[in-house]
Amino acid sequence: MSRIFGVRLDHVGSEERLREFCVRALDGDRTIRIFTPNPEILLQARADPTYAETLRSADLALPDGTGVALIETMRAGRRIRRWPGVEIGELLVRLAAERDVPVAFVGGGADVAERAAARWRRRLPGVRIVVAGADTSISEDGVVLPAERDPDLTSSVAATAPAVVLVAFGAPKQERWIARHADALPSARIMIGIGGSFHMWADELRRAPSFLRSLGLEWAWRLALEPRRWPRMFRATIVFPLRVLLDRAE
Repeated sequence: MSRIFGVRLDHVGSEERLREFCVRALDGDRTIRIFTPNPEILLQARADPTYAETLRSADLALPDGTGVALIETMRAGRRIRRWPGVEIGELLVRLAAERDVPVAFVGGGADVAERAAARWRRRLPGVRIVVAGADTSISEDGVVLPAERDPDLTSSVAATAPAVVLVAFGAPKQERWIARHADALPSARIMIGIGGSFHMWADELRRAPSFLRSLGLEWAWRLALEPRRWPRMFRATIVFPLRVLLDRAE
């Protein structure tokens, strides 16, 4: 375990260990929150103390992003594994299918989430996935609301009694939504923010080939597919490591 900008990062070295943690969580009696801080998330937490506090409420905070893993590896003197949300999400869907417990896909757009769910249903016949929360909803007074602010979303998710809740609003919305509504989902044993994973599972966004991921170049693949992400990539690859180094020097 270590900290960057005051946010705790837990080091889990293998999928087997993470699976064991998740099995214990599913057998437990409370909701476990899993967050995956990446460079952008950590930079935002540095600038926003309330968001940093939300991240610190995690029961498990796994480092995501090549920059975070590299800094953690340099500090620890050993390789620290990074954990993209899409990989943890896949593990949780498979684990839920094995144990025959419901999974809720929250956010991501109703069509995207439903297509992601349909793909999983083809791959794992019998998996119990429910989809809740499109990109927007209409309030009684006609105001268009983002899904994470829909007052009926929490009750609609709770009605499906999911054991696992995968939330895809993107950071920081998904972590804040989890922190705000975890207590209102009594059936939930694991909640996690997974960013754009539904888009990957729905084949709208291809993930980098494994050899690029092993070289820590998944960010370059994403940039090639989505050039508009350049400002975000600049913050993740240049601003973030410099800020960490400068903060430690102060």
